[in-house]
Amino acid sequence: MFILYLKQNTMKHFIKLTLFTVCLLVFSCHEDDFPIHVGGGDAVELDLVAENLTSPVFLAQAPGDKRRLFVLDQIGEIRLIKDGTLQETPFLDLKSKLVSLNPNYDERGLLGLAFHPDYAYNGRFFVYYSAPLRGGAPANFNHTSHIAEFRMMQGNPDMADPSSERIILAVDQPQGNHNGGTLHFSPIDKYLYISLGDGGGANDVGVGHVEDWYAENAGGNGQDISQNLLGSVLRIDVNSGMPYSIPGDNPFVGKEGLDEIYAFGFRNPYRYSFDRQTGMLVLGDAGQALYEEIDVVTKGGNYGWNIKEGRHCFNAADNKNPLVQCPDVDIWGNLLIDPVIEFKNSSNFADGLGLVVVGGYVYRGKDNYIDLGGQYLFGVWSEGQGGGGALYAANAKAGSPNWRFRKLDIENNPDQELGHFLLGFGEDNNGEVYVLTTDNVGPQGNTGMVFRVD
Repeated sequence: MFILYLKQNTMKHFIKLTLFTVCLLVFSCHEDDFPIHVGGGDAVELDLVAENLTSPVFLAQAPGDKRRLFVLDQIGEIRLIKDGTLQETPFLDLKSKLVSLNPNYDERGLLGLAFHPDYAYNGRFFVYYSAPLRGGAPANFNHTSHIAEFRMMQGNPDMADPSSERIILAVDQPQGNHNGGTLHFSPIDKYLYISLGDGGGANDVGVGHVEDWYAENAGGNGQDISQNLLGSVLRIDVNSGMPYSIPGDNPFVGKEGLDEIYAFGFRNPYRYSFDRQTGMLVLGDAGQALYEEIDVVTKGGNYGWNIKEGRHCFNAADNKNPLVQCPDVDIWGNLLIDPVIEFKNSSNFADGLGLVVVGGYVYRGKDNYIDLGGQYLFGVWSEGQGGGGALYAANAKAGSPNWRFRKLDIENNPDQELGHFLLGFGEDNNGEVYVLTTDNVGPQGNTGMVFRVD
């Protein structure tokens, strides 16, 4: 067994195992106190599935579909990979509906896609995109986020019907960043969940950032539940109502708070997912200056922003110097829920892991030699200083306050590094996970690629 370990892992992982063993024998520490994974499976291969995309940010497969993968390109196209080949004609082209994107860097665009659980029968699917500012919105705001329903073209599963659009929800955004942007149907309750950022800018202050209950840090869409939907995860029923109805057990039904809100206290919940086996909602929330975080989201939970950044007290007046103390409970009696994973941002820490956490998936694909079954795959957009991103795997223990995680080496890449900016993840109907990358900072060019974890 020892020889097999040496064959399957690099010497650095053997050193980690040795240090962990010493920790157990000499200091009686618990395995959760040691932040490095010590078993096998620290290396994966990435198989190229598609290339020549611009800025692929998400991938999904429609329920019951075995032939097609749907790739969301930020520039406004849903591209189709059919029988392993990227099709020239988009499944849906929304470029004319988008706000004008900055090719050098932009967080807006076509960001979310979710197929109705009964898509095979009703052809309904939903998208999240950044539209020009709608009439009646504050004139000093930036754009309006649309959550819209479309339908598959009747008789042609390779095409959507662009004339079938129905706007489900429109949210005015004060700035261009922190849009959130993920859509998913829960495998448990079948409701549609929507992630929204705090409105943008920095520190959750400024134009469009309302006053909240926490006077120490001015502003606070993250801590507001009554004046707007920003900084929240929403939960709606798209099977009834016009254009939707509210699930009766949403946390603020019949009390203070907007009925759509499922959880709040987020900065930029760019990517989240549901564990297809347990229904656990795991979310990556991009940090401000010091800390990135992964949260396990529960109904009615308050995840701390902008009182906290990660597990630390946040200081809106000086975001690189945390406050000495801050509340543990909000004014409604909710505990501020800390992340299950926190790591340092490399822009302000020499030992930081990277810039911008990118939430992924609990791996439920085939249990092969890499032994990722039941582990949460996530990453960072960049490791810093202009370099590419990185992939990580965590022991996803429901109820554990601190998930142990480690970096994954990319076995078939030079220096075993990802080597590209990480934009997002995807999952197919078999539970296999996909990695989406680009070599450009902004939505331009054709360096976008899709890989499958193997």
